[in-house]
Amino acid sequence: TDEEVLEKLARDHNADLILGTHTGIHWHRELSGGKRFVNVGVLGRPENDGHTNVWYALLRTGMDADGNAPASLRYSVDFIPLEYDYIRLAQEMRDERLPEPFIETILTGWWTTCLEVLPARERGRGRY
Repeated sequence: TDEEVLEKLARDHNADLILGTHTGIHWHRELSGGKRFVNVGVLGRPENDGHTNVWYALLRTGMDADGNAPASLRYSVDFIPLEYDYIRLAQEMRDERLPEPFIETILTGWWTTCLEVLPARERGRGRY
């Protein structure tokens, strides 16, 4: 995502921290003025890196967060990999007659669909 778009979102919504979801790949970006945009990933799809785990984000605020800022302004984000029974999920998907490319993504950790939404760098590191 273009940094100008992220800066505009933070400015338009007077937000110090914005969390984006359901996009498949986790990342975070520092913005001007100490603001931050965090893309938390998605639990339902591996990250297009050949690994079958998925990711979630853990947001800590106030006294639970790291840092020297006042507790009212403090936050930290950790990205946590989650291993799960992906073989079982693939079988459940087959039982529901979902398209085979979706199942292949679960089994291999490589995206087979929606590649057009990835930046060229991310597409280039994938299998397809």
